Amino acid sequence: MANRAIWNVRKRHEWLSTPVKPKRLKRRKRLRIGLEQALERKRQRAAAAAQPAGA
Repeated sequence: MANRAIWNVRKRHEWLSTPVKPKRLKRRKRLRIGLEQALERKRQRAAAAAQPAGA
């Protein structure tokens, strides 16, 4: 039975103990699920925090 679920054997093998890389999404797909707007808000917040308060 080759199609066994690997989440049952997680952590038994060292390659399974490392976290899985997140999937790469194209901009169109990020827009469809609302992720692009969240990333844009995060970028704006980071840009505002990077600027000095007096400027």
